[in-house]
Amino acid sequence: MLISIPHHQLDHVAPDTTMAQNSAVALSPFTPAGSNRLTPDVPQRLLMLMGYWIGVVLSVATGIAAVLEREANLLEAATMMAPFMVLAWFSRRALSVGVFADETDLRLHAGNQPLTIAYDRVEAFTVRPHQEKSRVLWVDLRDGRRYPTPAFVGTGARAGMIALTDAEMTTLLAELTQRAALPQPAA
Repeated sequence: MLISIPHHQLDHVAPDTTMAQNSAVALSPFTPAGSNRLTPDVPQRLLMLMGYWIGVVLSVATGIAAVLEREANLLEAATMMAPFMVLAWFSRRALSVGVFADETDLRLHAGNQPLTIAYDRVEAFTVRPHQEKSRVLWVDLRDGRRYPTPAFVGTGARAGMIALTDAEMTTLLAELTQRAALPQPAA
């Protein structure tokens, strides 16, 4: 049975539901501007946040120290900053993984180039196998193209994907179906 939660009621959902936990992250630097996260955060969120901010702070501090030093060697400073910048980049990439939505578009972030899909191009949302996962959420477009999302039913971590429970996937499907103004699937 699918449960549909109207977008304007997301803030009133019980605190242990995925969408209520994640609808308040609109100000997050890891959420596309103007959109809401519809999937849970990565399981290692605190570790990734620490990696991101440590990378940013140490990159800036190293750069400032190099500039303030009288005989600053820019190549040496860049070499010292590089590991911290890489740490920040990888952490930010992991924190940005998920399914996001605004009023007109669906945004899929799987760690690589984000994909934006207008709801009016969507034919259906389906759950089917992709690579080694048996239950991945797909977006089927009216022109015949199909795109896997980073959301799957299961457990365990995989780079560029978010694990959901059956209930979370059902809620996500209902939310996306409503946003795209598609007929609700039969229970």
